[in-house]
Amino acid sequence: MRNFSKLLMVLVLLGLLGACTTTGSSSSSSSSSQTASTDYQEPDYYLDFDDIMIPKEIDYVEKDSYKLDNSKFRAAIMKFSGRVEVLELVQYFLNNMAKDNWTLISNNKASTVHVLNFEKFNKSCVIHIDDSFASADTTIFAVEVKDASSSLKRK
Repeated sequence: MRNFSKLLMVLVLLGLLGACTTTGSSSSSSSSSQTASTDYQEPDYYLDFDDIMIPKEIDYVEKDSYKLDNSKFRAAIMKFSGRVEVLELVQYFLNNMAKDNWTLISNNKASTVHVLNFEKFNKSCVIHIDDSFASADTTIFAVEVKDASSSLKRK
């Protein structure tokens, strides 16, 4: 009888340990899958230029935007609007333009307007952020000179 009690206790303990392990791993995996699905957000994106990242929080205003692309250069005036913190938006562009190898030329602020000016070898970009009453209106002026080295050789 005593052996039976010991065997029963060992089986109960093993069962409890096994249940705890199984419960812990299944809840862990289900919580991680729930976290992954709830934490998923739309990523930031590139629009017309593959090195000017646009935050997902501002919306593209197509009717106020303009694009020009020919054999000599590519230019765009891209307008965006969204309810964001302006200083966070300014910091976002400062960080991501640096990551995309842009050089900051100037960072100006006047009243509610921020103007960021960036350059690369054959590109120039001005980002104008206006802190409106209910939203931040952002205009990006970008120009890329195509094949600048061959046009200089022809002259």
